[in-house]
Amino acid sequence: MKTSYDQITLTLLSELPERTREVLGRRFGLLSEKPETLEQIGQGIGITRERVRQIADAGLVQLMALIREEKRHGEANEAFSRLLARLKEVGEVRREDHLLKDVLEKEEEANHVIFLLHVGDPFFHHRETSETHAFWASKEEGISGVLSALHTVKAYFEKRNAAATLEEIAQLYEKKFGGRITPETLASYLEISKHVMQGPEGSWGLKSWPEVNPKGIRDKAYLVVKSSGSPLHFTKVAERIREFQQTFAPSSQKQCLPQTVHNELIKDPRFVLVGRGTYALKEWGYRPGTVRDVITQILKESGKPLSKDDIIKKALSERQVKESTIALNLQNKKYFARDGKGRYLPVS
Repeated sequence: MKTSYDQITLTLLSELPERTREVLGRRFGLLSEKPETLEQIGQGIGITRERVRQIADAGLVQLMALIREEKRHGEANEAFSRLLARLKEVGEVRREDHLLKDVLEKEEEANHVIFLLHVGDPFFHHRETSETHAFWASKEEGISGVLSALHTVKAYFEKRNAAATLEEIAQLYEKKFGGRITPETLASYLEISKHVMQGPEGSWGLKSWPEVNPKGIRDKAYLVVKSSGSPLHFTKVAERIREFQQTFAPSSQKQCLPQTVHNELIKDPRFVLVGRGTYALKEWGYRPGTVRDVITQILKESGKPLSKDDIIKKALSERQVKESTIALNLQNKKYFARDGKGRYLPVS
């Protein structure tokens, strides 16, 4: 039976002097739910912040030396082997919170695992920055390799301005850095970035993109309509947003009402109303405006009079309306005139 992580850390701490044990226990949150700062520990035991740091550093060095005595601390070394094996499975690096999820059976042992990673050999830590989440590596050179890869992928997306599959990113990686990379390893790398993430449709891209990281109703509606590939009625959009939230945001308490979606679509310039309650994306080539506006633009772009059948055909490619609706608009003599052959042209 495996020894729990908290039992291992408490056993290790028991071999240290009382003050060192207290400092490390409080610094890593081993004796409470939350790690304390150097300042908080110093105030609690009446010493300076710098003295706390010195005691903590010396304690870690002492523990590392004790752990090397494998027979004496076999349980600790067995735990290190487990952690190292998981890192190797995902390409030697892993985002800290994801590594914890990988190895923990009890969430309350998280601080104990982090402590073991700090005293174990070989584990290398990279702190959280504006570019990356905190992560661990089993090889020191793996840190610089991941950072370089993430910089390359971010620049790739900024230039491409479109999401990509994991396979496409793997091709970029292999071309840039050489050698093969497995999908699991590449995904582990990408998850470290604060700028790149996997979207609901499975593709990867920049976190700032709505199709990758939809936040409000409008962005979710955009993702739903775009993924459908054709215009959708607002009630269907609302239905698919609810399905989306159940899959990707089950904790969301916000209801997605059809009328709310309708109101948001009307105000968003990315959408064009192409029929009664039916919306398409402007980027698909649909132009905004009423049926009359569409007819007027069709005639102006043609540069010559068009027959009613031609106008209906072109207008139906942009609007989901009845032919009679288009014919009725053509009868408005304020906007449309007919030539001697019965063809229509805009009133200038």
